[in-house]
Order: sequence, then C-alpha cells, then structure tokens
Amino acid sequence: MKYNFQFINFSADGKLLDLLKKRTNKLNLFFNKIISVQVYAKLKNSPTSSNKEVEFIISIPGDQFIVKKSSYSFETSINIVSSTIERLLKKHKEKLKLNGV
Repeated sequence: MKYNFQFINFSADGKLLDLLKKRTNKLNLFFNKIISVQVYAKLKNSPTSSNKEVEFIISIPGDQFIVKKSSYSFETSINIVSSTIERLLKKHKEKLKLNGV
C-alpha cells in the first residue's frame, strides 16, 4: 500500500502526522487489498472556525473512495473521515462476499 500525505497552506507537526499514519494503517484491518491512500489536509482561508479540511482518497481494485470533511480541528476531521472510510470499506467487503468474489 502506498501512502501520500500532503499539507496545504500549513506545515504539519509530528503529532498530526502520527495520528494520520495510525488512522491510515488501521484501514488495512477493514479491507486488505488497498492499493493507495492519499490524504490532503488543507487550511482554508475562511472566516468560520471550521476551516480545517481533511480529504482521504482510497484506491482499491476497481473502485475509489473519496471522503472530505471540514471541522474546527484537524484531529476531529481526521477521526470523522477515517470512521466514514472504515464504514465504506466494511460495506464494500460485505458486498464482495455476497457476490461471491
């Protein structure tokens, strides 16, 4: 599995990078045929407090999942996005089981 982390309009500290690595490594528990994981963390220039956006792009054989969330902190956005991706991967795995693949 290939990982690509990009931070736009800010530089990430070690804690944020560790959290991202932990949450993306955990995705293998839900679907073991993940080809690549791309994570984009953006600091948007907006007047609201939810200006921290995280986007996960997960590539699996024959499909791709994209989930994006803005929040008041990167940690909250990462947790919401990774939980959503986990749920999508579980659904996809069940769908493959039902189809006999």
